[in-house]
Amino acid sequence: MRFQKDNKYGFTTEKEQPLTASVSLRVDKELATKLKSIPGWQDKARNALNELIQSWNAES
Repeated sequence: MRFQKDNKYGFTTEKEQPLTASVSLRVDKELATKLKSIPGWQDKARNALNELIQSWNAES
């Protein structure tokens, strides 16, 4: 079955902007395990990255 645009069962998001870009970074195994044990770690990491970028821009 082919994908149909505007499918009533299609994926939707509650975010202001869809999360379509991917960023990856390498960390040690212990850090990855600890990070993934935090509930909602993806959103928390995104927020931390936004704060880092805002503080970086404020310093420039």
